[in-house]
Amino acid sequence: MSLTQRTVRITLAALFSIIIADLIGLENSMAAGIIAILSILDTRLETVKTALARLLSTLLAFGVATVVFLIFGFSVYSFGVYLAIYVPLAYLGKVDAGIAPCSVLVTHFVIAESISWQWQLNGLLIMIIGLVLALLFNLWIPSYDKKLDTYVREIEKQMSLVLFLLERYLIDGSRSVERIEEELADLCDKVLAFDDLALIEYENTTLSKSVQNYYVKYAQMRKQQYEILERISKLLPTILPDTEENRILASIIGETAEQLDEKNPGVSLLEDIDKLYKVFRDSELPKTRKEFESRAILYYILTDFEKFLLLKRDFYVEHGEVKDTESLKQR
Repeated sequence: MSLTQRTVRITLAALFSIIIADLIGLENSMAAGIIAILSILDTRLETVKTALARLLSTLLAFGVATVVFLIFGFSVYSFGVYLAIYVPLAYLGKVDAGIAPCSVLVTHFVIAESISWQWQLNGLLIMIIGLVLALLFNLWIPSYDKKLDTYVREIEKQMSLVLFLLERYLIDGSRSVERIEEELADLCDKVLAFDDLALIEYENTTLSKSVQNYYVKYAQMRKQQYEILERISKLLPTILPDTEENRILASIIGETAEQLDEKNPGVSLLEDIDKLYKVFRDSELPKTRKEFESRAILYYILTDFEKFLLLKRDFYVEHGEVKDTESLKQR
């Protein structure tokens, strides 16, 4: 969300809260605006959870304040006693989100030197107005679907580039490991940014979350694939160049780079992996220790890359249909 959108939401929510509180004749109406400001958070889910916590916290705060002020009177010391009792209870009840705004409302009792039902109703209405306006203005949150789709294309383009570099390294060592690591770092940044945005979009959705859940799962799948590619890149310097096994594995990685689209389950690539396992089994045994170590590491890379493909296949099987539904095409 842009700074402009955030500023407009906070400003309007605060102003309307104060205006409504004034119109119904509440005392200390400015507090309603402050509560609205404190209650507008980054996502709808956060705002709803915080609103419920603060409403329950208000009831707890007013109950504690009533008992304390009846016993000790209205003074700074009494307010301290109130805090000493209320704060731990709020934390224990997991409604500590209301400690600051509720305590502000309780100070109104001290100033008025009254805990009459009129003052308590006044405080409760101020809290409700601020929370309701925060919830209403938090409904105005733009969808990030288009931006998420753009991220998907960028991630796939970047991951394809990394795979092509791996392919070239396996064939003739013509790409440096440092270059591969640089592109992997860029891929990591894109995947993490996408993951953050996908979670925000998920929490901003109050009804059906199928599409938003797709993005969250997609981010998890690509993060796991990134980790596999990172492991493979660290092993590259330890393998011998220009072997038959290298070239076959490179061809599979190159095909993967060309077929990385989010809708491709990669079944044919997994079949190619099975063929490569057979090549390993049928190949002549290594003649030197260095060849043996290189073959072992190459086999490990193969098994890791199979996991890379299985992650995509499993993701497609479980979530692929979401992007093919008619409802999504109309959005």
